[in-house]
Amino acid sequence: MVRVGLVGLGFMGQQHFAIYDALEDAQVVAVCDRIPERVSEQVASVGGNLGEATELDLSAQARYVCFEEMLEAGGFDVVDVCTPTPLHAEMTLRALDAGCHVICEKPMARTLTQCDAMIKAAEEAGRLLFIAQCIRFWPEYEVLARMIADGSLGEIRWARFVRQSPTPAWASEGWLLDPELSGGALLDLHIHDVDFILSVFGKPNAVVSRGMNIASEGAPVDHVETSYLYGDMVVTAQGGWVMPDSFPFEMGFQVLGTRGLLVFSLANDPALQFYPFDGEPMAPEYEAGTGYENELAYFVECIEAGRAPERVTPQSARESVRIVEAEADSIASREMVIIG
Repeated sequence: MVRVGLVGLGFMGQQHFAIYDALEDAQVVAVCDRIPERVSEQVASVGGNLGEATELDLSAQARYVCFEEMLEAGGFDVVDVCTPTPLHAEMTLRALDAGCHVICEKPMARTLTQCDAMIKAAEEAGRLLFIAQCIRFWPEYEVLARMIADGSLGEIRWARFVRQSPTPAWASEGWLLDPELSGGALLDLHIHDVDFILSVFGKPNAVVSRGMNIASEGAPVDHVETSYLYGDMVVTAQGGWVMPDSFPFEMGFQVLGTRGLLVFSLANDPALQFYPFDGEPMAPEYEAGTGYENELAYFVECIEAGRAPERVTPQSARESVRIVEAEADSIASREMVIIG
């Protein structure tokens, strides 16, 4: 049984708690949040952009409003960090120093320097570090990765990814809308597709990005469209949180290979459809679920086996932050940025 200390009981922390509760080989034994109401015995649900809001019963868990007190009390094998981005590095370092494995929500950290410190600390502590880049584990994206790897799509010619949301007003004290804290839509939202693109296509030669903010001229970027340069293959991704409040969250892709087109859209039924050049359209079979569920089950399995993660390594998560920074540089300079 993997014992979990969960810090941060906002939307994502509540999602993680409910998933651990359903896993046979994991148990949340301690929770922490600086907002006392979030660590009372009965906790109201906190909404987000994707997934069901969850009411929590925390009567069986040790409850803390101070992270240091939770670490000192101990009694868990892994600390799951679901706090705002600017706290990721600091809390990861403290948990590793306390002898715990760490699961840290994406993005890995606010800066590359912080990412490097996290990787170094995990190596020195001899503990496992997992970064929760959930899209690599999202069932429809797993189908795409498999069809690219096994050649079912043939040689990839063109790929387009999209991720769009209303402005995230649900964030506690509005921290997501402060680019100094969150890195804006590029680092918090768009990084999902950046990370997946790197996982299936590898590092691009260069990026060309354009961004905007609908609020005012010179305001932080909250919508981006990027071209990733891979020789003859065309790959683009767009994402941001400039949509009206009435707009439903959207994520999806269209990937064209020499054998056909794979399309995923939450607006379609079925959401995932393959259009071969030779044959009739078909809906690939896969097990429904969420990337949140799949990634945590995988992380728990790795911890039980004492095995470093292979599907998403700290180094690969760090690379995703690096590419996002390159995109920000391209937006600022309005020029192509070479990826060294």
